[in-house]
Amino acid sequence: MKISEKLEYLLTRQRISRTDFVKKVGITYRALYYYLKDKRKPRKAILKRMADELGVTPEFLSNDNIDIELTAEDKLLKTLMNSGKRCTGAVKFFEETKGLFAGNSISDEDKDLMIRCLNEIYTDCRKGKS
Repeated sequence: MKISEKLEYLLTRQRISRTDFVKKVGITYRALYYYLKDKRKPRKAILKRMADELGVTPEFLSNDNIDIELTAEDKLLKTLMNSGKRCTGAVKFFEETKGLFAGNSISDEDKDLMIRCLNEIYTDCRKGKS
């Protein structure tokens, strides 16, 4: 996986805005744009600051043979994005519900019930029901 892909995933996964990232790392927005488009590779000092900010090693970022382990959500969103379809609804849904599961603000039983309900809704929609 290229550094550009790793940067994109890590920024998204950690909910770091590009604006905040460039300020913290001490680079220009244009430089980040070039890194994300594979037009340039960061120098060692910049790579280290980027890695520190993202909580990874410089070697991890720079080695194209090391992939990021994608979560199920990452895989689904990547598939939706690559399909050419707008997935703003899916993104919004994940953003709004992720906190329920991660923050333990609902019980395990309620989480299981929510998953069963989502599965029922999905199955009904696939059958053509409303």
